[in-house]
Order: sequence, then structure tokens, then C-alpha cells
Amino acid sequence: MRMPTSKIPFEEALPRLVSLSIFDDFSAEKEEDVEMFKALYEKFGAESYDDGDLIIKEGDSGQNLYILSHGSIQIFRKTQFDDEIAIADLDDSFDVFFGEAALVDQDQRSATVRAVGKCEVLVLNGEDFVNFCNDYPRLGFCVYRKITKRMQQVIKRSYKDITTLYAALFREIEGTD
Repeated sequence: MRMPTSKIPFEEALPRLVSLSIFDDFSAEKEEDVEMFKALYEKFGAESYDDGDLIIKEGDSGQNLYILSHGSIQIFRKTQFDDEIAIADLDDSFDVFFGEAALVDQDQRSATVRAVGKCEVLVLNGEDFVNFCNDYPRLGFCVYRKITKRMQQVIKRSYKDITTLYAALFREIEGTD
């Protein structure tokens, strides 16, 4: 069950934030960037989840970006037969954020994310982020560019997977290998 929790101090969070690929255009060494991230960090909430809790559910409408700050998660997708398959096991040592499409627009979640053990996430509401970008357009531009690039990579992988499956099906129908 989702439980609000207290955020780690900004000074501890800053190095983690600027190390995430979505924010890596910025530096913890530049005073201008630090002030901008301090203002952004005020917009974040923090939530704690127990083992097995759903953080997001595939198909639900979403409005939040999540950053894994402590713990581990598992990402699942449903098959066409409604079976759940695990597609990734991730922990806080990775560059883990999810739900980033919610920063662009309300998002229909494309996967389920489940806590493995106890985990904590930072949460940023998409509408709050859009409003924040009115005051900090440089951050908004850079983040939207990163989101676009990430979505483009997903589309390219999907096309490649579809092509591979089509070719395999075609070979199977023809009876060739």
C-alpha cells in the first residue's frame, strides 16, 4: 500500500537527480542549476511501498513521474492472453525513473511496476512539472527532449521486434529456416 513518507534532504537528493539520464544536462556544480533543482525538488513528494505493492498498474491513467530512491522494483507487461510477464528487475543502483510520459500528458500506463521488498520513490506530478517549466523553460526543454528520445528508442525497438517476429512467422509459413 502506498504510504507518504518524508523526503531525503535536498543535499542528498541533488547528486542522485543530476545523475539520472532525464536530468543529466545539468550539474550539481553550477549554482544556477542547483537553485533550479532546489525549486523543482520542492514539487516532489515521497512515497514508500512494501513488498508486492503496485506502484503503477498497466492500463491505468497516470499523472506522475516516479524516481526510485531506495529499494527494488519489478516491471511487468501483460500478454495478449492477459498473462503477466516480468520484463525487468531494477534497483536503486540503476538510473531508474518511470512514468515519464505523464510529464508530457496524462498517460495510460504501458506496464505494471511492483515493489520488491520495501522501496521508496520520489513522485512528481505532471501538471506541477508543466507549471514549473513556465518559470524554468531550459529544464523543460531538456527534459522533454530526453523523454522524446527515450520514446523514440522504444518505438525503434518495437519496430525491430515486429520485423523479427514477422520474418520468423513468414519463414515458418514457408517451411524454411
